[in-house]
Amino acid sequence: MVNTVGVQGPYLGPNGANATPQNETAKARSDAKGQNPSAKSANDTVSLSAAARAVLNGASARVDALISDRGNAIFRNALAGARAYQDNYAAVLEQPGLDAETARETRMKMLEREREAFTAPEHTGDVLTRARAYIEFYDSLSEEEQNSERYRGTRETMQAVVEQESVNAGVEVPDLSQSQSPFDTLLNALSDEDGGIAQRNRQDVIEAFRARLDAQVGSQARQRESQELESRYIALQDLIERARRGDETAYARLEALSEDSARVAPVSESGTDE
Repeated sequence: MVNTVGVQGPYLGPNGANATPQNETAKARSDAKGQNPSAKSANDTVSLSAAARAVLNGASARVDALISDRGNAIFRNALAGARAYQDNYAAVLEQPGLDAETARETRMKMLEREREAFTAPEHTGDVLTRARAYIEFYDSLSEEEQNSERYRGTRETMQAVVEQESVNAGVEVPDLSQSQSPFDTLLNALSDEDGGIAQRNRQDVIEAFRARLDAQVGSQARQRESQELESRYIALQDLIERARRGDETAYARLEALSEDSARVAPVSESGTDE
């Protein structure tokens, strides 16, 4: 109901106090009718804004719940494709009945990978640098390949070499207790105190990620992996923000990533792949 309270006071009826003449009453009603559409429009605008806020709040809460429940899987699956060493050459070579040509080609690929990772000229200046480069290489392999006959137990051997060579050189022994792979380094930058994935400011995460990598030896393959990881991380954060704004396509991608059934990629404003 439109409030018709005016400077003359409320209309109390024909016999009430401060009664308003009929012509004034008619004018007030006429004015009220004229004002009603705009008043309704303003109320509708307020209601729509409140509804929009409710939708956004609901979408954001839904994303928060998904990240809290399945954040580790989402981030691991979204970032895994950036890993430098995807092929498990050691497992191929351990296959029974492997033909000679396949074995030769696989061995050559494996040796080339190792040469680039820790026996290239930039890594042969001293034993300490080479041993650290080996550990970084080992940590970047899949868990299956780490446990292969070729690589099993080699990290512990090289870590002992790093510790002894650091003492011999009179330098601080580096902390190699955590994985040195770029993949695990980024996940560590994202993790909370309990080891779960925490939603953090993206720039803080990237800066922490780069700082930890700067303390490592690094190889060209690992540098490429680091750049790809950053790109995927940023794309994933964009996807999360779209889902928070109520984008159902973005939310469906996050759900698929939690089940390892999607590959993260930038999404255009129309909801299609760029």
